[in-house]
Amino acid sequence: MKTSSCLKGKIKQNFEKFFDKQMINRIGRASEFICRKGAIITPFAFVLGLIQCCCGGWNTYSGWAAAIGTITGKEVSKQALFKGMNEHTVSFGRQLFEQVLKLRLKELKKGRVFKLFRRVLLADSTTLSLPQVLAKDFPGNVAHGVQKAVARLQCILDLRAMQWLDVSLDAFTDNDQGASGKVVPLLKKGDLLIRDLGYFVLKVLKEIIGSEAFFISRLRYGLNWYAPGTGKQINWKDVLPPKHRRVVDKRVMIGRDERVPVRVILIPLPAQQVEQRIRKAKKDRDKRLHHGAAYYRWLSYHVFITNVDKDTLSAREAAEVYGVRWQIELLFKAWKSGGHLQAVLHQGCTNVYRVKTIIYLLLVFYCLIIQQVYVRQFLSIEKSTGKLLSLIKLLAYVCNNLIKIISASVAKLKEILSRHCCYEQRNDRVNMIEFIYAL
Repeated sequence: MKTSSCLKGKIKQNFEKFFDKQMINRIGRASEFICRKGAIITPFAFVLGLIQCCCGGWNTYSGWAAAIGTITGKEVSKQALFKGMNEHTVSFGRQLFEQVLKLRLKELKKGRVFKLFRRVLLADSTTLSLPQVLAKDFPGNVAHGVQKAVARLQCILDLRAMQWLDVSLDAFTDNDQGASGKVVPLLKKGDLLIRDLGYFVLKVLKEIIGSEAFFISRLRYGLNWYAPGTGKQINWKDVLPPKHRRVVDKRVMIGRDERVPVRVILIPLPAQQVEQRIRKAKKDRDKRLHHGAAYYRWLSYHVFITNVDKDTLSAREAAEVYGVRWQIELLFKAWKSGGHLQAVLHQGCTNVYRVKTIIYLLLVFYCLIIQQVYVRQFLSIEKSTGKLLSLIKLLAYVCNNLIKIISASVAKLKEILSRHCCYEQRNDRVNMIEFIYAL
């Protein structure tokens, strides 16, 4: 009995340390989540109870209330939890998440690309399907005349530190172009921003240049090109080699009104990939798009723009660095599959305050795993075993073995992660971390 009590006490202490009980309770009081002294549902129990029941695969009010009761030693009803879901719980979750985002981290190993730029930032978004009843709060796409309920998470990541600089919870209809300018106030001189075509806004590109930062992006088809010196309009097809399909790297100005100075890089694609892109374009159901011969020729190239000069990155190197953008896609996959974020937002989650609170608190949990487990253990495991830690495997393992992870010593945790959460060593392909290191 003494051993069991001691173990439970140690696990409780580890939970309180890992999740920073004092910080959580302080933010809970500041957000008016809890106003009266001696309340049964404390902010810390509220957060930890949700994480425990979500990791256990039973995200219900009754399961959440039972977990809170186990933590506090006091009985909590699901009705009390239901009545407590309001704008204050959402504010609490959002403020807690914002606080966790500010935590300073150790940096991962620096590849060549990190030596060229102050920071490498990735911007992207992911969507979460929600119960249909929330369509007014989170208007999504329309299918068969019915508007779906879909949330969009807009994210900006500092890749070297694996730190989220900004994450916002919006509706699906708040698209990437509308969020394009949010990154500008976060930029510092010498930063490199990598993001997809969905964020392409010429005005924002000019603001990035004005911030003395750099970008790599795909180029939207149909924009006007102009010669930098004369301002004479250029037909993009005229810059292509007449016979051989070679890489094109040319300085131009884009946009009829904006005239943004950029390097345009066209890299020819393999024939098989070109055929696939053309087949997909011909099947496009959007009748507003009229694909002609010029557009199909455009599809035979990867087309990028950047304001990084040739002496820093060659055309091929710029294209390779753009490939780093897939790292944020892996993080989204880690959230949704490894962290079960999509799965816990089931059809029973019909209260908009509950949904927002769950999303914010689970993001807090995922950030803490990155900050306190992934970043701290990554270099140590690589140095001692030569293995590279996989964030997707790590997040899945932690969610399925939360007590085991929390109760492990530093040495035991390293052993567990090395055995269960690293990439397989293969010779036929590289994983994303190896790809980044090679840049």
